[in-house]
Amino acid sequence: MNLGYFTFPVHPKNKPLISSYQEDTNAIYLIDKLGFEEAFIGEHLTDQFERITSSLLFISTLIHNTKKIKLATGVIPLPHHNPAQIASDIAMIDHISNGRLILGIGPGSLLSDMEAFETLNKNRNEMFLESIDQIQKIWKLKPPYKITGKYWNINTKKTFDKKLSIGKFMGTFQKPHPEIVCTSLSRNVNAIQALSKKGWSLLSSNFLQIESLKFHYDGILKGIKNKKKNWRVARKIFVNENKNIVKDYVFSTNSPYYMTLVQVMKKLKKYERLDVLKKNPDNQKEKLSPEELLKDLVICGGANYVAEKILDLKEKIGNFDTITYVGIDWKNPTLAKNSLSLMAKKVIKLINKNPN
Repeated sequence: MNLGYFTFPVHPKNKPLISSYQEDTNAIYLIDKLGFEEAFIGEHLTDQFERITSSLLFISTLIHNTKKIKLATGVIPLPHHNPAQIASDIAMIDHISNGRLILGIGPGSLLSDMEAFETLNKNRNEMFLESIDQIQKIWKLKPPYKITGKYWNINTKKTFDKKLSIGKFMGTFQKPHPEIVCTSLSRNVNAIQALSKKGWSLLSSNFLQIESLKFHYDGILKGIKNKKKNWRVARKIFVNENKNIVKDYVFSTNSPYYMTLVQVMKKLKKYERLDVLKKNPDNQKEKLSPEELLKDLVICGGANYVAEKILDLKEKIGNFDTITYVGIDWKNPTLAKNSLSLMAKKVIKLINKNPN
């Protein structure tokens, strides 16, 4: 099993921005040294708890101070941007990183960002599919370009000049392009089947119950056929051998895990999507509380116990390839760093000693 990392990141809104960014940076530097294989960075423009406004810009600050870790956008909301710009920016960062870039994409999830970009009442799924199609055409086709669509038209027919070397987009370092990854917070088997059929990978949300993750495995199997897959499953994890520390740092109302969950629950409630957190989203009688959800959604305890729970998760939902550790605010930096260290030095090794 591979070991990855995902961070929204969620910080208390009264935490200074410079402190938040430095913490997020230090987390990536640390996991690179610890041997984590990849890190997904989230982005939002108008969320006071999630402060990284551009995952790609943030990644550009990390490249030269990391050595092996792959860096992933987590995710770029494609309807908010011109495909030509995204294709060019991704290509440049892919070259600068010497092929250590993963392209995480989506239609967008934060309503206030959508309003800011005037996509709130548009068909964002349609825009998303058109955008990634045009991005891939930019990387594949030879100039001059004439790429037409419902939302964007990308042309260099009139101005292309081979002798002057103008009118040609930059290609990516990785061929045919960086790995494309989508995230999912639903049971939409058809959507997961479709993305898998395209050769894209899936990162399953850390807010999904075991019962919902089984749908993801079904969708992947229906889509990949004989293709290679890299199914990533994100989980909130805390590794510590002291039961009292685990109880306080994960389950108390002052814990960073509690803060993260409650903040996301508030947004889902406002968007009328709180049911996605249920074991059965169709069951209107199923009650949700932060306390019970933390028990269901956080894997925590000593190294041996955490390894056993991850293997048990694999047994229950299907053969996923990467366990993606979710980065949580470093309310206690010592405990947070120790948990990451134990995950890399002990937990993943225990898992891979007992892969079945």
